[in-house]
Amino acid sequence: MKKVLVAGAALLIAGSMVSAASAEVNLSGDARVRYVGTSDYARNITANPDGTFNEDTNGYRDNFNSRIRVKFDAKSKGGAYMKTRVRFDDITWDGQGWSAWQEAKNVWADYAYIGIPMGPVDVSGGLMPANFSKFYSWDARVTRVKADFKSGNFRVIGLIDVMDEFTNNKQDEWDDNDFMGYGVVFAMKINDDWSFKIYPRYHDDQRSWDGVETQRFVPADSNDPGNISAGFISVTDTVVTPHKDRSGFLFGANAKGKIAMVGLEADLGYKESDVQGTEDDGWGWQVTGSMDMGAFVPAVVIGGTYDGFQADDDYGFIMIGAAEPITVVKQIGLKGGDSLFAAFTANYAISDQFKLAGNLVYYDIDLNSDTEAGIPDVRGAADAWEISGSATYA
Repeated sequence: MKKVLVAGAALLIAGSMVSAASAEVNLSGDARVRYVGTSDYARNITANPDGTFNEDTNGYRDNFNSRIRVKFDAKSKGGAYMKTRVRFDDITWDGQGWSAWQEAKNVWADYAYIGIPMGPVDVSGGLMPANFSKFYSWDARVTRVKADFKSGNFRVIGLIDVMDEFTNNKQDEWDDNDFMGYGVVFAMKINDDWSFKIYPRYHDDQRSWDGVETQRFVPADSNDPGNISAGFISVTDTVVTPHKDRSGFLFGANAKGKIAMVGLEADLGYKESDVQGTEDDGWGWQVTGSMDMGAFVPAVVIGGTYDGFQADDDYGFIMIGAAEPITVVKQIGLKGGDSLFAAFTANYAISDQFKLAGNLVYYDIDLNSDTEAGIPDVRGAADAWEISGSATYA
């Protein structure tokens, strides 16, 4: 009789789970195959102590890469929702053949989170995209709990991020020494043309230790180390050292709008020195002015980064920033210095599907002394020019 009751209870629980999870599911996605070729061209250029750039001018290099992404968007009648995007085979081709299933990025979740609307507040949690502005922070993936409040043209978003659920390298296992992030986004739409938002944030680093793993090989026959025929086995050692605190404040602000045909957007960013891992607190700014002339949209961009501040790697153009396949300078700004940049860009829409773009960019950097960040204690200056273009067909 007890077995029957237990089975009945299990069926009731399973039934409640199914009914609570039922929802309408919509699928969408995108796919691409890319060929990338470079001739006498170096990616991720670094600066020498004298301020000049290293150049890898060693002939022609190329590769193919591809990916498929599928979105699952589900929503229940009560308003609860689930969003996830799955990536398939997002790698550079290398003749992997039947061993594709062993690839770490063969199938993986790009993001996956759930949410529940409760009146004017939307509460969500999971692995989710994080977008503020392309200059300050864009297209990040964070594990967070978020409460999003909206009232008219005013919006407040509270955030709790788990940045590192720390195991403390076997030291003080009973202490919850985690790396957490806490932030609030305040956003307001002033009118149909203008809006602004600010993002104060604090990183709370409670980690006490860092652990570096090293691998060494020892004789398999411990009783007779000279017995080479027995082979060797791998042994992993962990060296534990005190952790350098990365706690501190961060701040981002963004404003955008238009006056007649002229569009304007401005960003300001700030990060404390411990957050950056630099000697000084860093900050940066950018202003973009564009003119909407129908199919043709020219724009002027100016900005700067100081004391180690770096813009998000999605911000930039094609070869300087923007995370394109042929990007040379990964991020605008350096941990060990200052930078200034200016650009003229132009976009032209031949049709709704076919678009052209061009960039003329000047980028100037000054290297400062910053040994704490692991950068050599050097000083120097360098500059770079970018002339680039793109054609996009959807």
